[in-house]
Amino acid sequence: MNHSMFIGLLLINNYFTLGLLIKQYNCDNYILAWCQLHNVTIQSDKDLQSVSFPKVQQVGFLNGSIHHFSHFLNLSLFKAGVLGIFARGTKISHLTMPSTVEQLYFRDNELSSVVIDPNVSYNIKYLRIHLNKLTDVSNFKQLTSLVELNLCDNLIEHLSFDIFSGMIYLNQLLLCGNRIKTITASLDVSLPNLYHLDLSSNFLFDFTSLHQCHLPRLSNFSLRDNLLVSLDVPAIAQRLTALKILDVEHNSLDCDTYQQLLKLVHQRKIIYNVDKRACGVPPTTPPPVIVTRQWADPDLRPEDGSLQQVRQLKERIYQQVKIINSQRDEIEYLRANLSALMEQFDLVAATAREKEQF
Repeated sequence: MNHSMFIGLLLINNYFTLGLLIKQYNCDNYILAWCQLHNVTIQSDKDLQSVSFPKVQQVGFLNGSIHHFSHFLNLSLFKAGVLGIFARGTKISHLTMPSTVEQLYFRDNELSSVVIDPNVSYNIKYLRIHLNKLTDVSNFKQLTSLVELNLCDNLIEHLSFDIFSGMIYLNQLLLCGNRIKTITASLDVSLPNLYHLDLSSNFLFDFTSLHQCHLPRLSNFSLRDNLLVSLDVPAIAQRLTALKILDVEHNSLDCDTYQQLLKLVHQRKIIYNVDKRACGVPPTTPPPVIVTRQWADPDLRPEDGSLQQVRQLKERIYQQVKIINSQRDEIEYLRANLSALMEQFDLVAATAREKEQF
């Protein structure tokens, strides 16, 4: 009887032990050196007690459910020797920035907040958090080892370039497709190695903060598809001495800016993209203005010349709305068809840098 009880207890113990056995995730596929893990589900840190990850240097999470990419998850990956992380379609809404990885690519998730400890030194060099829901990146100033930062297609509206003042190794800064209305800089921001700055597809009315920026190596600069009416062309000529490519297409630049830009790009042999304008010599006598609108109150009727300015402004707004609507459709089409291609491009680009041993 005692022997039977012992056997029974042993079986029960084995049953519960099996219930607590670690779930081993294995690589479903490899894209170059990246191990792919599909449909990983981690609802809380408690789930990590029964999870084991493959011992690889680069791991990619695809189409799972990881609500919070937490410190404990980072620790589990660190124990597995992971130095590069990729995540797409995993519904991550919160990220605690890992301090040990050098590559972090979070594309097309639901990321709205990133926790960065001001007392921690981070090794991250390549950070891509695009197609997410970030609105504030002011705490990114701690990431001073960055070489590439991609924050395209988030929800950022206001940005201070002071955030980047300590990123002396930064080569590429991509901020396209946000909702940026204002860019400020209270410090003299020096980015000695930055060669690519992309501010396209935002809502910028001006870029006066350029006066606070020292960008001696900037060669590729895009302000495409904003709401710019004028640019400080002399400041561009003075501060961007290495400029080779300038894209300001899909802006309603005035004739003075347009003519100054043409002069600059031809003198410096800059590759440029700008909407053509029919800017001739203004006539000495302005043409008569035909008023078609009937004003109910004579006191509200514009004075001479103001009606023409209103029409010009409406025309600019109308053209911008047409451009935004057409590009929105185009963007959605490209997102739907190029998602897999971009994923592979990210991983190929990362592998090309593997010559720098982690």
